[in-house]
Amino acid sequence: MLKGFKDIAISKGLQVTANNLIQEYGRVLKLNVNSQDKSIDLEVMLEGELEPISVKIGRYTVTEENGKKFITVDNIETSRAWLNKVANNFLNGKRFALPQKYADIIESII
Repeated sequence: MLKGFKDIAISKGLQVTANNLIQEYGRVLKLNVNSQDKSIDLEVMLEGELEPISVKIGRYTVTEENGKKFITVDNIETSRAWLNKVANNFLNGKRFALPQKYADIIESII
């Protein structure tokens, strides 16, 4: 029960953070973190799109190396076929450095 409340709180905080990061491209309408299975579901409304895009990050991991935090995302599925190809080619299994100002927030998802 407590984990469910934690996931809700983290989801809301991460949604605000994500909206700050993508504000010039669109906005995150919904974001739900499941810290138990390390997955994230979100719905994004991008500029120029007529309908929101659904995104499922099937698995994420956050690691630290030399005091810097990184996130790796796997098993990304979206509601757009072309975006699935982009995700497979450029995101799945790749490690990305987290900006320090967001690292502590994202680390709390672990």
